[in-house]
Amino acid sequence: MKKLTGMGPLLYAVALIGFGITQLMTRDFLTGLFPVPATLPLRTLWLIVSSILFLIAAVGMLFLGRKWLAAALAGSLFFVFFLFLHLPKLLGDMYNPLEWSPLFEGLMLGSGGFIIAAYLIDSGMGDPGWNKPLHVMALMGQYLFAVSLVVFAVLHIKYNDYIQTLMPAWLPGHVFWSYVVIAAFLLSAISFFTGLKLPLASGLLGIMFMLWVLIMHAPRAFGKPTAETEWSSLFTALAVCGTAFTVCRQTAVWHRRGVQREAAVEGVAG
Repeated sequence: MKKLTGMGPLLYAVALIGFGITQLMTRDFLTGLFPVPATLPLRTLWLIVSSILFLIAAVGMLFLGRKWLAAALAGSLFFVFFLFLHLPKLLGDMYNPLEWSPLFEGLMLGSGGFIIAAYLIDSGMGDPGWNKPLHVMALMGQYLFAVSLVVFAVLHIKYNDYIQTLMPAWLPGHVFWSYVVIAAFLLSAISFFTGLKLPLASGLLGIMFMLWVLIMHAPRAFGKPTAETEWSSLFTALAVCGTAFTVCRQTAVWHRRGVQREAAVEGVAG
Protein backbone atom coordinates (compact mmCIF):
# COMPACT_ATOMS: atom_id res chain seq x y z
CA MET A 1 0.00 0.00 0.00
CA LYS A 2 2.89 2.35 0.80
CA LYS A 3 4.38 1.98 -2.69
CA LEU A 4 0.96 2.48 -4.29
CA THR A 5 0.13 5.67 -2.38
CA GLY A 6 3.65 6.96 -3.00
CA MET A 7 2.77 7.07 -6.71
CA GLY A 8 0.23 9.86 -6.12
CA PRO A 9 2.31 12.78 -7.48
CA LEU A 10 3.45 10.65 -10.45
CA LEU A 11 -0.14 9.81 -11.41
CA TYR A 12 -1.13 13.47 -11.14
CA ALA A 13 1.84 14.50 -13.31
CA VAL A 14 0.97 11.88 -15.95
CA ALA A 15 -2.57 13.27 -16.04
CA LEU A 16 -1.20 16.78 -16.60
CA ILE A 17 0.87 15.50 -19.51
CA GLY A 18 -2.26 13.89 -20.89
CA PHE A 19 -4.21 17.15 -20.62
CA GLY A 20 -1.50 19.16 -22.34
CA ILE A 21 -0.84 16.71 -25.18
CA THR A 22 -4.55 16.10 -25.82
CA GLN A 23 -5.21 19.82 -26.18
CA LEU A 24 -2.26 20.31 -28.53
CA MET A 25 -3.24 17.30 -30.65
CA THR A 26 -6.92 18.27 -30.94
CA ARG A 27 -6.09 21.98 -31.19
CA ASP A 28 -8.92 22.66 -28.78
CA PHE A 29 -9.57 22.94 -25.07
CA LEU A 30 -10.79 19.79 -23.36
CA THR A 31 -14.47 20.14 -24.16
CA GLY A 32 -15.72 18.31 -21.08
CA LEU A 33 -13.34 19.88 -18.59
CA PHE A 34 -12.70 23.33 -20.06
CA PRO A 35 -15.74 24.49 -22.07
CA VAL A 36 -14.04 27.66 -23.30
CA PRO A 37 -16.36 29.70 -25.55
CA ALA A 38 -15.41 29.93 -29.21
CA THR A 39 -15.73 33.72 -28.98
CA LEU A 40 -12.88 34.08 -26.47
CA PRO A 41 -10.36 36.62 -27.81
CA LEU A 42 -6.97 35.09 -28.66
CA ARG A 43 -8.45 31.67 -27.99
CA THR A 44 -5.70 29.77 -29.83
CA LEU A 45 -3.03 31.62 -27.88
CA TRP A 46 -4.65 30.74 -24.54
CA LEU A 47 -5.00 27.15 -25.70
CA ILE A 48 -1.28 26.90 -26.41
CA VAL A 49 -0.31 28.71 -23.21
CA SER A 50 -2.49 26.51 -20.98
CA SER A 51 -1.26 23.33 -22.70
CA ILE A 52 2.38 24.34 -22.27
CA LEU A 53 1.78 25.23 -18.62
CA PHE A 54 0.30 21.78 -18.02
CA LEU A 55 3.39 20.19 -19.55
CA ILE A 56 5.79 22.49 -17.66
CA ALA A 57 4.05 21.68 -14.37
CA ALA A 58 4.26 17.94 -15.10
CA VAL A 59 7.94 18.06 -16.04
CA GLY A 60 8.66 20.19 -12.98
CA MET A 61 6.92 17.71 -10.68
CA LEU A 62 8.90 14.84 -12.15
CA PHE A 63 12.37 16.31 -12.60
CA LEU A 64 12.93 19.72 -11.00
CA GLY A 65 14.35 20.39 -7.54
CA ARG A 66 11.42 22.46 -6.30
CA LYS A 67 8.70 20.07 -7.35
CA TRP A 68 6.17 21.75 -5.06
CA LEU A 69 6.25 24.92 -7.17
CA ALA A 70 5.32 22.90 -10.25
CA ALA A 71 2.41 21.25 -8.42
CA ALA A 72 1.26 24.65 -7.14
CA LEU A 73 1.42 25.97 -10.72
CA ALA A 74 -0.92 23.20 -11.84
CA GLY A 75 -3.29 23.88 -8.95
CA SER A 76 -3.31 27.59 -9.73
CA LEU A 77 -4.08 26.94 -13.40
CA PHE A 78 -7.11 24.81 -12.52
CA PHE A 79 -8.34 27.47 -10.07
CA VAL A 80 -8.03 30.12 -12.79
CA PHE A 81 -10.30 28.02 -15.00
CA PHE A 82 -12.64 27.57 -12.03
CA LEU A 83 -12.94 31.29 -11.22
CA PHE A 84 -13.08 32.73 -14.72
CA LEU A 85 -14.79 29.95 -16.67
CA HIS A 86 -16.69 27.41 -14.59
CA LEU A 87 -18.12 29.58 -11.83
CA PRO A 88 -19.66 32.25 -14.12
CA LYS A 89 -21.19 29.52 -16.33
CA LEU A 90 -22.68 27.74 -13.32
CA LEU A 91 -24.11 30.94 -11.84
CA GLY A 92 -25.72 31.66 -15.19
CA ASP A 93 -27.32 28.20 -15.47
CA MET A 94 -27.66 26.77 -11.96
CA TYR A 95 -30.13 24.02 -12.92
CA ASN A 96 -28.02 22.51 -15.70
CA PRO A 97 -26.27 19.35 -14.42
CA LEU A 98 -23.77 19.62 -17.28
CA GLU A 99 -22.36 22.75 -15.60
CA TRP A 100 -21.93 21.17 -12.17
CA SER A 101 -19.70 18.23 -13.14
CA PRO A 102 -16.86 20.10 -14.92
CA LEU A 103 -16.86 22.82 -12.25
CA PHE A 104 -16.30 20.41 -9.39
CA GLU A 105 -13.94 18.23 -11.41
CA GLY A 106 -11.82 21.33 -11.94
CA LEU A 107 -12.10 22.17 -8.25
CA MET A 108 -10.87 18.69 -7.31
CA LEU A 109 -7.97 18.93 -9.73
CA GLY A 110 -6.98 22.39 -8.48
CA SER A 111 -7.21 21.25 -4.87
CA GLY A 112 -5.12 18.23 -5.78
CA GLY A 113 -2.33 20.43 -7.10
CA PHE A 114 -1.94 22.22 -3.76
CA ILE A 115 -2.41 19.04 -1.70
CA ILE A 116 0.41 17.43 -3.66
CA ALA A 117 2.52 20.60 -3.42
CA ALA A 118 2.29 20.48 0.39
CA TYR A 119 3.24 16.81 0.36
CA LEU A 120 6.21 17.43 -1.93
CA ILE A 121 7.55 20.31 0.15
CA ASP A 122 7.36 18.08 3.23
CA SER A 123 9.12 15.28 1.36
CA GLY A 124 11.93 17.53 0.10
CA MET A 125 14.27 20.01 1.75
CA GLY A 126 11.44 22.40 2.55
CA ASP A 127 11.28 26.14 2.01
CA PRO A 128 10.30 28.55 4.83
CA GLY A 129 8.88 31.03 2.34
CA TRP A 130 6.54 28.51 0.73
CA ASN A 131 5.86 26.08 3.55
CA LYS A 132 3.02 27.86 5.33
CA PRO A 133 1.17 29.21 2.24
CA LEU A 134 1.18 25.79 0.57
CA HIS A 135 -0.07 24.03 3.69
CA VAL A 136 -2.86 26.59 4.07
CA MET A 137 -3.86 26.05 0.44
CA ALA A 138 -3.62 22.28 0.92
CA LEU A 139 -5.96 22.42 3.92
CA MET A 140 -8.42 24.52 1.93
CA GLY A 141 -8.01 22.06 -0.92
CA GLN A 142 -8.87 19.16 1.37
CA TYR A 143 -12.19 20.79 2.30
CA LEU A 144 -12.95 21.78 -1.30
CA PHE A 145 -12.18 18.22 -2.35
CA ALA A 146 -14.68 17.00 0.26
CA VAL A 147 -17.34 19.43 -0.98
CA SER A 148 -16.79 18.10 -4.50
CA LEU A 149 -17.28 14.53 -3.29
CA VAL A 150 -20.62 15.51 -1.73
CA VAL A 151 -21.73 17.18 -4.97
CA PHE A 152 -20.82 14.12 -7.02
CA ALA A 153 -22.66 11.88 -4.55
CA VAL A 154 -25.79 14.01 -5.02
CA LEU A 155 -25.40 13.95 -8.82
CA HIS A 156 -24.97 10.16 -8.72
CA ILE A 157 -28.17 9.84 -6.68
CA LYS A 158 -30.15 12.15 -8.96
CA TYR A 159 -28.89 10.60 -12.21
CA ASN A 160 -28.34 7.04 -10.99
CA ASP A 161 -29.91 5.42 -14.04
CA TYR A 162 -27.52 7.24 -16.36
CA ILE A 163 -24.51 6.45 -14.16
CA GLN A 164 -25.29 2.75 -14.47
CA THR A 165 -25.09 2.97 -18.27
CA LEU A 166 -21.45 4.05 -17.97
CA MET A 167 -20.45 0.82 -16.23
CA PRO A 168 -18.96 -2.03 -18.31
CA ALA A 169 -21.63 -4.38 -19.64
CA TRP A 170 -19.76 -7.41 -18.29
CA LEU A 171 -19.84 -6.07 -14.71
CA PRO A 172 -22.76 -7.62 -12.75
CA GLY A 173 -24.83 -5.73 -10.20
CA HIS A 174 -24.85 -2.23 -11.70
CA VAL A 175 -27.39 -0.98 -9.16
CA PHE A 176 -25.35 -2.34 -6.25
CA TRP A 177 -22.10 -0.78 -7.46
CA SER A 178 -23.77 2.54 -8.15
CA TYR A 179 -24.80 2.76 -4.51
CA VAL A 180 -21.37 1.62 -3.35
CA VAL A 181 -19.89 4.57 -5.22
CA ILE A 182 -22.38 6.98 -3.64
CA ALA A 183 -21.56 5.64 -0.18
CA ALA A 184 -17.83 5.88 -0.94
CA PHE A 185 -18.18 9.53 -1.93
CA LEU A 186 -20.17 10.46 1.17
CA LEU A 187 -18.05 8.51 3.66
CA SER A 188 -14.84 9.86 2.11
CA ALA A 189 -16.22 13.40 2.29
CA ILE A 190 -16.96 12.98 6.00
CA SER A 191 -13.42 11.73 6.54
CA PHE A 192 -11.92 14.63 4.56
CA PHE A 193 -13.98 17.11 6.58
CA THR A 194 -13.27 15.62 10.01
CA GLY A 195 -9.91 13.92 9.54
CA LEU A 196 -11.30 10.68 11.02
CA LYS A 197 -9.72 7.59 9.44
CA LEU A 198 -8.39 9.83 6.67
CA PRO A 199 -5.50 7.57 5.56
CA LEU A 200 -7.94 4.65 5.21
CA ALA A 201 -10.68 6.65 3.49
CA SER A 202 -8.36 8.44 1.05
CA GLY A 203 -6.48 5.23 0.28
CA LEU A 204 -9.69 3.35 -0.53
CA LEU A 205 -10.95 6.31 -2.57
CA GLY A 206 -7.74 6.27 -4.59
CA ILE A 207 -8.08 2.54 -5.20
CA MET A 208 -11.67 3.06 -6.37
CA PHE A 209 -10.60 5.68 -8.90
CA MET A 210 -7.68 3.49 -10.01
CA LEU A 211 -10.11 0.65 -10.67
CA TRP A 212 -12.27 3.04 -12.67
CA VAL A 213 -9.25 3.94 -14.77
CA LEU A 214 -8.40 0.29 -15.40
CA ILE A 215 -11.83 -1.25 -16.02
CA MET A 216 -13.83 1.67 -17.40
CA HIS A 217 -11.93 4.75 -18.61
CA ALA A 218 -8.91 3.11 -20.23
CA PRO A 219 -10.93 0.57 -22.27
CA ARG A 220 -13.30 3.33 -23.40
CA ALA A 221 -10.44 5.66 -24.35
CA PHE A 222 -8.44 3.02 -26.23
CA GLY A 223 -11.65 1.77 -27.84
CA LYS A 224 -12.34 5.29 -29.14
CA PRO A 225 -8.85 6.76 -29.64
CA THR A 226 -10.15 9.88 -31.40
CA ALA A 227 -12.78 10.68 -28.73
CA GLU A 228 -11.23 13.54 -26.77
CA THR A 229 -13.86 13.37 -24.02
CA GLU A 230 -12.91 9.78 -23.20
CA TRP A 231 -9.24 10.70 -22.76
CA SER A 232 -10.20 13.74 -20.72
CA SER A 233 -12.27 11.56 -18.38
CA LEU A 234 -9.43 9.05 -18.08
CA PHE A 235 -6.84 11.67 -17.13
CA THR A 236 -9.25 13.37 -14.73
CA ALA A 237 -9.85 10.09 -12.89
CA LEU A 238 -6.10 9.45 -12.85
CA ALA A 239 -5.40 12.87 -11.34
CA VAL A 240 -8.08 12.42 -8.66
CA CYS A 241 -6.62 9.00 -7.90
CA GLY A 242 -3.17 10.56 -7.49
CA THR A 243 -4.59 13.22 -5.18
CA ALA A 244 -6.36 10.68 -2.97
CA PHE A 245 -3.21 8.55 -2.72
CA THR A 246 -1.20 11.62 -1.76
CA VAL A 247 -3.65 12.51 1.02
CA CYS A 248 -3.33 8.94 2.28
CA ARG A 249 0.47 9.09 2.26
CA GLN A 250 0.65 12.57 3.77
CA THR A 251 -1.75 11.97 6.65
CA ALA A 252 -0.04 8.67 7.47
CA VAL A 253 3.28 10.55 7.72
CA TRP A 254 1.73 13.25 9.89
CA HIS A 255 0.20 10.62 12.16
CA ARG A 256 3.53 8.81 12.51
CA ARG A 257 5.33 12.07 13.30
CA GLY A 258 2.65 12.93 15.86
CA VAL A 259 3.11 9.58 17.56
CA GLN A 260 6.86 10.08 17.56
CA ARG A 261 6.51 13.56 19.12
CA GLU A 262 4.17 12.22 21.81
CA ALA A 263 6.63 9.42 22.61
CA ALA A 264 9.48 11.91 22.81
CA VAL A 265 7.52 14.19 25.14
CA GLU A 266 6.57 11.27 27.37
CA GLY A 267 10.20 10.15 27.42
CA VAL A 268 11.37 13.59 28.53
CA ALA A 269 8.60 13.81 31.11
CA GLY A 270 9.52 10.39 32.44
